[in-house]
Amino acid sequence: MLRNTGIAFRVTADRTAVIGATASPAAEVYVPGAIQLDPLIISGGRNAISGSGYQGTPDWVYQAPAAVSVISREAIENSPTRNARDLLDNVAGVYANRSEAQNPGISVNIRGLQDQDRIATMIDGARQSFQRSAHGATQRTYVDTAFIRAVDIEKSTTSGVGSAGALGGSVNFRTLLAEDLIAPGKQYGGQVNLTTGTNQFNFDGSTAAAVRLSDRFSVLGGISYKNIGAYDIGKNGTINSAATYAGDVLLFSGQEVRSGILKAEAWATEDVKLTLGWVRNDSRFNTGTYDSAGSQGNLQKATEGVVNNTYTSALDWKPDSELIDLKARFYYNNIRNNKVEEGSILSAGPSNYVMGTLGGSVENTSRFDTALGGLALNYGMEAFSDDGKTVLTRGFVSADGIDYSSTLSGGTPSGKREIVSGFGNAKYTPTDWLTVSGGLRYDWYHVAGTTTIYGDDKTKDIIGYIVIPAVPPVPRVCWPSPPFPPNFRCTEAKPGIPARTEPIYGPEYYKGHDVKVDNSGGALLPSVTIAVKPFEWLQPFVKYSKSYRPPTIMESFLNGGHDGNSVTEYAPNSALRPERGETYEVGANVSSNGILTERDTFRFKAVGFYREITDYISFGKIRTAQSNVPYTSYVNLDGVTRMKGIEVEANYDARFIYIGGTITRIDTELADSFTSPAGRSMPINSGQGAAIIFEQPKLRVTLDAGVRLFEERLTLGGRITDVSKTEPVLGSLRTGYEMDGYRVYDIYGSYAFDPMTKLRFSVTNLTDVAYAPAVGANFYAAPGRTATVSLNYKF
Repeated sequence: MLRNTGIAFRVTADRTAVIGATASPAAEVYVPGAIQLDPLIISGGRNAISGSGYQGTPDWVYQAPAAVSVISREAIENSPTRNARDLLDNVAGVYANRSEAQNPGISVNIRGLQDQDRIATMIDGARQSFQRSAHGATQRTYVDTAFIRAVDIEKSTTSGVGSAGALGGSVNFRTLLAEDLIAPGKQYGGQVNLTTGTNQFNFDGSTAAAVRLSDRFSVLGGISYKNIGAYDIGKNGTINSAATYAGDVLLFSGQEVRSGILKAEAWATEDVKLTLGWVRNDSRFNTGTYDSAGSQGNLQKATEGVVNNTYTSALDWKPDSELIDLKARFYYNNIRNNKVEEGSILSAGPSNYVMGTLGGSVENTSRFDTALGGLALNYGMEAFSDDGKTVLTRGFVSADGIDYSSTLSGGTPSGKREIVSGFGNAKYTPTDWLTVSGGLRYDWYHVAGTTTIYGDDKTKDIIGYIVIPAVPPVPRVCWPSPPFPPNFRCTEAKPGIPARTEPIYGPEYYKGHDVKVDNSGGALLPSVTIAVKPFEWLQPFVKYSKSYRPPTIMESFLNGGHDGNSVTEYAPNSALRPERGETYEVGANVSSNGILTERDTFRFKAVGFYREITDYISFGKIRTAQSNVPYTSYVNLDGVTRMKGIEVEANYDARFIYIGGTITRIDTELADSFTSPAGRSMPINSGQGAAIIFEQPKLRVTLDAGVRLFEERLTLGGRITDVSKTEPVLGSLRTGYEMDGYRVYDIYGSYAFDPMTKLRFSVTNLTDVAYAPAVGANFYAAPGRTATVSLNYKF
């Protein structure tokens, strides 16, 4: 049965087959007269993309003594989404930030940490380091669900590949392999997915196919197209901002996405596999709002396009030796974001934001059988380099001769950063009920370059004064005009502003000053895990880990101003220090089969965590050596930021009926002051601080249940998601990010006509409630009731 599978085995003297043991040249024993079976495909472990867990989570998740989750291929296919970020909201401890909801880029929030590479985000292991400044989220990953085979989520850092430069975990979007499309015994295979629906869910279609050209070489390719229009929000409830809506339609909430994938897999020898891959995502969308007096209809709009190309290569070498299990990766990722402003002061664009990341890793695992038990050593290194470039097609010079170009480029500055990490981890198993792991990694970074800031507030630079007329009060205005629809929007009343006198500065005030940034450093980061197995079905564990996040290009080279109003608002902080974290975790896995029936399964994972972060980076006011102007800059907060919580994921499946869900409970205590370069303690909420520091709501509960009928050809299910209110406590703009709690109901189902053809349907937001998703902005509501129908055909 195991012949030609590549799985080592040996046959003992009493004719017992030991699978996984080192085979000798004469290990393959054949019994005369035996029937040779067809090729047997054995897969599992971390390569598995579905299993018996919550929404098809692979079983290995409930055997790993760590806070890990997987979004399975089954969950992806069963949940048609407007955006891949919608998948993340069903994972314990994880949200997708929607404070930039009109932009389809994904910013992942794990346990309250997001942006600036706090969470390492990857596609097939290739780092996605793109950042663009905004009032909300900054980090953005562009990927479509069409070719995702699974999403791996680590909620704390590890002593292994993927954690370099990260503070709080990682997310890896893994794409399809040939084995996902080619059925056993066939030379080719593929699939077609088509989805359409209501509420501007116009079309989402993809096709992918793979062909095995020989026993050792296969090629996979696919294309997809998605066209989603601007949706209606729910009609049961109230959203308070007129500026982002036209009637019940959320402005610019549509997108048009074209994606492609090309992958080649080759076995150079029986134990060496080479893989080359290319994933492309081309997203077109608009962003913008009406002006502050929404009834006036002055639309401020930006047309944007993002092209994300991810190139990957991999070498896997697993010879007939327990000392070698080598994995080498090399990749290049390039994201280009073109933006053209219309109807605003920034209409001088366009702006071109580019981030290129070149990186790779190599690791090996050696396994030993010792007199004191099994020992596995994993060791290697990873490194990557970020190269950010922001270019304006033409300059932005005002009528008075001041060059405001940095207001379009300084918030997302150009620059370079390198990170190198070496690591080693030992896993010791003295008995079958005890596992002890200890690891150590060293992360080193270097960021260097020159940026330009503007301004010098010496009195001699004031050449005159100007009187700014008074601004009359603005009454409350409802929009659209009467008669009001059921959910009309109103602008808030605003008090008047008295007349004031402001200085007129001479050219010296806007003089450029070069600021050199050259920072580097490193840290030793230990981790240790202890897991016990008192029963076959139960595995408690504890883990401790340290993490380290160096400043990004954006944090290191920030300059310029905001929205074309001034070039003297932002400056870099040359004394900025990396963030450091310590995380303590305690958890338990439960995996049990045949509890009430012969076929039922129960899977359970619970993890409690406590994290302390020092030198957390946020916004504050500083003065530089080059200019005495007070600038907003990235600063390190004093004291300790603390996050603690518990995450539970469980599923019971008796085949004819299933029920599962997740619980996330989190509390956050943020440091709220910083020390200025002059040595003064400054509270960040007193005009000194961050636009917003995002916090997760304290509680989220998701319950998913269903039945399978007609020999499991028909599946009918429903889901309830209950989220408490979101209350960020820090940030000068936090009132825009406070959201009420909400409860959402979804139903879904599928019918398999045959093993190759399946029809799926879903209705999300069944009760058509108007709500703003957690970890977002209260002026960006979620879609109202939406029904979709999907056809999946495999060939």
